[in-house]
Amino acid sequence: MSFTTKNLLLTGLFLAFFLFISGKMRTGLTFGEVVGFELSFFTKNTVESRVKDFQTATVPSGQTKLAALKANTHMDFLYIIGYVFFGVFLARVAAGEGRIGTANKIAFLLVIAGLCDVVENFQILSILKENYGLRPMVMSVCAAAKFGLLGVSLAWAVVLFFAKR
Repeated sequence: MSFTTKNLLLTGLFLAFFLFISGKMRTGLTFGEVVGFELSFFTKNTVESRVKDFQTATVPSGQTKLAALKANTHMDFLYIIGYVFFGVFLARVAAGEGRIGTANKIAFLLVIAGLCDVVENFQILSILKENYGLRPMVMSVCAAAKFGLLGVSLAWAVVLFFAKR
C-alpha cells in the first residue's frame, strides 16, 4: 500500500471517529457557550458566575447546562484523540512522503494542542465542582494555547498542501 493511500485511509478513519464523537457531544450547549466558558478567564464574566448560571439554566433535553458541560467534557477526551490523529494523518497527506519531517513537526504541534486540551478538561471538571483557585486561569490559558496551536497547524498543513511538491 502506498504512503498516500495508507495515510488517506487513516485520515478517513480518524475523520469518521472525530465526527462520530462530535455527534455524541451534542448536548444542547452551543459551540460559543463552551468556548466562551473555556476562555472566560479573559472576559469580564467570571468563571464563578458562569458556573452559577449553568447550574440553573437548562438545555432542550431538560438537564442543566452544568450537567451538559460535564458530559461534553468527558466526551471531549475521546474527541481529542480523534482530532489529533485526524490532523496528524491529514498533515502527512498534505506534506507527502518527501516532506515527512515537516509533517512530523505539525504532528508535534497537534499533540501539544491535545495535551493542552487534556489539562483544560481536568480544570473544567474541577471548576464544575466549584474548586476554583488558579484553575480558571489555567483552563483559559490552555484553551487559548490549544486554539492557537490548532490554527497554526491547520495553516501550515494548507500551505504544505498547496506548495509545489
